[in-house]
Amino acid sequence: MKKLLLLLTATVIFATFSACGGTSETVVFMTPDGAPAVAAASLMGEKEIGGRQTDFRIINSAEEIMANVVNGTADVAIMPLNLAAKAYNEGTKEKVKLLSVNVFGCLYMVGKAPLDGPESLVGKVVYNIGQNATPDITFRYILEKNNIPYEVSETPVEGKVALQYVSDASALPPMFKTGKAEYGIMGEPAVTNCNAATGTTTVLDIQAEWEKVVGTRYPQAGVVINSELAGDAKFVAALREKLAANAEWCTANAADIKDVITARGSALTVNFTAELIGRCNVGYAAASEIKTAVEEYLGAVLQFAPNAVGKKLPDDGFYL
Repeated sequence: MKKLLLLLTATVIFATFSACGGTSETVVFMTPDGAPAVAAASLMGEKEIGGRQTDFRIINSAEEIMANVVNGTADVAIMPLNLAAKAYNEGTKEKVKLLSVNVFGCLYMVGKAPLDGPESLVGKVVYNIGQNATPDITFRYILEKNNIPYEVSETPVEGKVALQYVSDASALPPMFKTGKAEYGIMGEPAVTNCNAATGTTTVLDIQAEWEKVVGTRYPQAGVVINSELAGDAKFVAALREKLAANAEWCTANAADIKDVITARGSALTVNFTAELIGRCNVGYAAASEIKTAVEEYLGAVLQFAPNAVGKKLPDDGFYL
């Protein structure tokens, strides 16, 4: 009887421990597919970081990742910086910190004919991914700063750039094949896939155009961490070290990346090369060290699309 009571007591204690945080040592790390997944590829083979177990998940939608950050399902995530700022500004500042910037722009325009610049798109239809999503906001901001008029239209508009939208990059290659689309914006590595499959070429570097009108690098996406986990100095230091080493690892191990990210849920079929890694523009900059460029980017988005950043710039508490 005593043995049974001891066993039951131990079971209750274990169950209570698990329910009250016994599994909290496992860190759930979410990232969108594509270049953001590449920005953490070398970490995905790690069973633990800084003494904590890791659970990496590649999620298709950045908005879904934002929701998981806000509700606490994701402990660490890579997400577009405007969504990170929006999550912070909309009542969750106690939960979200920006650790680093890790994707410095992977957006390119592909097309059937070369361009001299954005002004060459007047009278053309340009397809983009998601109305009011990061690629759309960025492209429209570039058009405005170049004084190029535009409107949403399925057909060419005289004197303007016509804008149309698809849900994701996979919708564009069939449109190029059938001739429905002439120009479209997408991110690497989808760009490489599209060019190989449809005969399109890369005709415009979106981040280069951003730098021309803004004057700083294009900080597209970064790592956010929940505030409680941000207090674990050992974990944060180990995570920073591994993120900083990722780009070099990816370049040296490009052939392995496809298998690594596929195991975590990626749907990419491209074979990675060092050249492709370079076009993904992955890297590492601590949030506190690149704050000026981040604020310039978020400030530009705020002027143009206030709701995309939560209607204000995040305060200093955003930067870890």
